[in-house]
Amino acid sequence: MINQIKVETFKFARSVFFWLAILFNIGVGIYSGVRLNIDRHVTDTMMPFNEYLPDLSFVFMFALFTSWFIGSAFSNRTIQHEISSGHSRFSIIMSRFLPVIISGVLFQTAFVGSSVVSLGIGVGFDSFALTSDHFLWIGTILLQLIALECMFIFISFLSCNLYVGLIASTISAFSLINIFRNIFKDARWYQVSFLHFAETTNHAELMKCSIVAVISIIVLTAFTYIVFRKREI
Repeated sequence: MINQIKVETFKFARSVFFWLAILFNIGVGIYSGVRLNIDRHVTDTMMPFNEYLPDLSFVFMFALFTSWFIGSAFSNRTIQHEISSGHSRFSIIMSRFLPVIISGVLFQTAFVGSSVVSLGIGVGFDSFALTSDHFLWIGTILLQLIALECMFIFISFLSCNLYVGLIASTISAFSLINIFRNIFKDARWYQVSFLHFAETTNHAELMKCSIVAVISIIVLTAFTYIVFRKREI
């Protein structure tokens, strides 16, 4: 499995799609930071961090990259060759898991980080200070992001097809941004789910969100394995 992870991580690191997405997120982050200063006269560099860290506006990027990265392995028959070479289906799933998670973390980091830096260049970084509560918040959102990526991984292995996976993941991301967020924003189940990144540093709330995220990761990973194991490739 280690060698498989190394191979998939190498592919991910050389992906043009990935680097274009990173540059896009950095560009949007820089623009957002500049506009905060010009339009809203924001001088607190913690403001874009607090506002954009739980932002799910780029969830479609998670969906597209995950479905493309995994779906292309089905389309070019890489996964079929791995199976015929004796690799277990569990190792095939896990070898794609790490690159996908890293991509999601870097997408979000590129957007949030560039917005903070672009604002800080104009107003200074004196107001930027992370506390232990912020690190707990970051840890919770990381778990929620992993759970969210697990959902797209499940969709990709369920479809076993590049284009079907892209369509299904895009529809899911669109629903998450435009339907769930608007209809269920006040629902308690939605506020603690991985479909809605935590927006508070309250310890009790972060604990609930973290527990739900961990359970979701386990359940989605188990479903992915069960579905893929029974699938004829």
